[in-house]
Amino acid sequence: METKNKYSDFYPWDYHLGEDSYQKEPWILKKGKEYVTIEKNVENKGFFYLQKNEEKRLSLNLVQTKSTYNKMIEFGYKLRINKI
Repeated sequence: METKNKYSDFYPWDYHLGEDSYQKEPWILKKGKEYVTIEKNVENKGFFYLQKNEEKRLSLNLVQTKSTYNKMIEFGYKLRINKI
């Protein structure tokens, strides 16, 4: 019996300029009036900044960021399309 992974294999930060699914930073997940912003941490490679609404910005590693992204999608947040 085969089980399908309900999570994406690709995330917004996996795409590069010129690819069809490329979106520029920041990546914003929205649900009603709430939003979560995701940006690469340029000072600490491999880490990302996450910030919910106007709360304190957190620095998370790649695994934590992917897990949080998946949970936000699971909770009904939608990725805002932010093409260049």
